[in-house]
Amino acid sequence: MEKRVLFRSQWLPWALLLPQLVIISAFFFLPAGQALLQSLQTEDAFGMSREWVGLENFQRIFNDAGYLASFKTTALFSVLVAASGICLALMLPIFADRIVRGAMHYKTLLILPYAVAPAIAGVLWVFIFSPSIGVATWYLSKWGLTWNHLMNENQAMALIV
Repeated sequence: MEKRVLFRSQWLPWALLLPQLVIISAFFFLPAGQALLQSLQTEDAFGMSREWVGLENFQRIFNDAGYLASFKTTALFSVLVAASGICLALMLPIFADRIVRGAMHYKTLLILPYAVAPAIAGVLWVFIFSPSIGVATWYLSKWGLTWNHLMNENQAMALIV
């Protein structure tokens, strides 16, 4: 037997949806519309005057080699983060289900990132991969690899991913 909620009045479903619609409109649609409008205008540095330029801004950025390079870097970063995150998120539960010996410890380690504040985890990663005092940097130097994410943009991208 299927259970359904039946509203006897016409206005009650809309009244229940109204707060969410107001929040979505105020924090998503309004800023998105404002950003779209501002992308078609040019403004001076102090915000005192605006001029309508239409699609000229888009034409300028798509002809800029620097912008296209940064767009490619951003796209690569997004794909790598999404792919590695999805693969890891799919593999870890499979391993957690198949481990018999030490399963409770492994499952506890899976939950551990939720217990540690992300800011603290970020600071720890900065110390681990620090070019001067990092533990990971020391081990990599023992293997003959020079790690300095401050000087090598590819290493910085790998660290962020």
